[in-house]
Amino acid sequence: MLPDMSNVLRGWEQSVKIKTVTRSTTDFVETDVVVVREQVCVVQVAEKSRLNSKTINWALDYIAVHSREDISLGEYVEFDSADYKVIVSGNWNQYGYIEIIAEATGKNLIT
Repeated sequence: MLPDMSNVLRGWEQSVKIKTVTRSTTDFVETDVVVVREQVCVVQVAEKSRLNSKTINWALDYIAVHSREDISLGEYVEFDSADYKVIVSGNWNQYGYIEIIAEATGKNLIT
């Protein structure tokens, strides 16, 4: 049995907004529907040296997020007045948490 390491996160967790954007089309008009939820996570700067150097944009910022609750690919994490799109999801569920890497969008906040 693997140890539940999620308790280690508790000391550094903070509340962040997780945004799910769904695009729908009605009468040939596309509309984005944004659902926002609050979630406690540990957020830190992602080390670019650990990322795939062929696929990242070196001009953008990246964050690593650890959470006891799920965050899916394509969702957005609002952190430090900026949105970051989830591009990598690491499954550490056997240890009680997940880890994602998110890339700065460089755009206005999604509302």
